[in-house]
Amino acid sequence: MPTSALVRNLRDGELLIRDGTTPTPKSLIVLLDEGDLSWTERSRTIEIKDRGSIAQGHLRKGDDESVSLSFTAKWTQLLSQAIEPTDPLALYEFLTFQPAANITSTSPAGQQQTLELIFTIHDPAGGSSEVVTFLNVYRETLTLSEGAEANTIAFDGRAFQTAPQITRSTAE
Repeated sequence: MPTSALVRNLRDGELLIRDGTTPTPKSLIVLLDEGDLSWTERSRTIEIKDRGSIAQGHLRKGDDESVSLSFTAKWTQLLSQAIEPTDPLALYEFLTFQPAANITSTSPAGQQQTLELIFTIHDPAGGSSEVVTFLNVYRETLTLSEGAEANTIAFDGRAFQTAPQITRSTAE
């Protein structure tokens, strides 16, 4: 089915987080009734000037840069395993690699702990979905806010890749 003209946003989507457990990764699906997602792809350029002049200079491609990403979501329960060990994992436990959660990094041992984040935004008209995949994502900051209307969790991090993998899947 072709893509519809209806606007999509995270209210139409979900976030799947996977760890590096083999053969079957642990995963957590976060339904995103409200939230946001943004990422920045950087392109480094080296400016070579001729005696200070841009007019006679030239440009060269610089080093690769990792993608920075951030998302915010509402949360109702910060730690699910604080109540019962059999409760499903919560977003905070996954993102912070809580010891009781036994989350395994997607990066090799000895490297920074990383996860795979997959955002799926469904077409509200039933057309194809957009899937944005970030590999080897590490956390730089995690901000938790309690509010009168909602509690929020804000994640800022980087994906060790130059751009996310973006695909479109067919309607189910």
